Amino acid sequence: MIEQAQKTSKQNIVDILIIVLSFAVVYGIAGIVYSILQLDLGKSLLEQTIMGACVQFGTMGLGICIVCAIRKDTFASFGLNREKLLLTILLSALACLPSLIFRIYQQESLTYLPFQGVHFTRPLLDSAFPVNVIGLLIIATAWGFFEGFYYVVLYDRINKLLPAKNVFLNWGAIICGIYCLLIHIVVGHTYGIEAIGVFAVIYGMLLTYRYTGNAWGCILIYCLYWNAIA
Repeated sequence: MIEQAQKTSKQNIVDILIIVLSFAVVYGIAGIVYSILQLDLGKSLLEQTIMGACVQFGTMGLGICIVCAIRKDTFASFGLNREKLLLTILLSALACLPSLIFRIYQQESLTYLPFQGVHFTRPLLDSAFPVNVIGLLIIATAWGFFEGFYYVVLYDRINKLLPAKNVFLNWGAIICGIYCLLIHIVVGHTYGIEAIGVFAVIYGMLLTYRYTGNAWGCILIYCLYWNAIA
């Protein structure tokens, strides 16, 4: 029994390292290509979008796909179902509220457009069919689905390694919230008091996932909120 528990713990540690290091490795390689080699990664807007999505998937999707393939886990096993969907959406929206309040307090005017924080979104909206539709679907997949699902899988593995006995003292949600802040600081974002709101989004959406067993709230946050307000 002890040997099985030790084996499971080692597997969880390996899974966490795969997920985290895949982000660091792919982001580092992409940074070298862009900053040092200055390669032309695509001339047309759609080609640029595809290349950008490949980098985004490499940082936020590749690791979790590797882990799911190794452990033979399906995406559906991580809460991609219709169980308590409305409650999940409501609680996930509440998780975004502190962040939204900070944004309103700091800025005189806000604009809302899903994925407007992604460089390719507005140019694609001005493009002709079918480039605009294809490009936006690619963005929704890479910057929406996989980025939200990334934290679901990472949370699951951390929680298995560090089980939470208290509902709110949830190490998986806390660590993922801090990790998200560190990632965005590394990629050039700076935070003041707004960091509390950013942490609340990650922490709240993952507690919602634990409470309802439904992961769609995490994905919808990244599709409809995370890069949508400026």
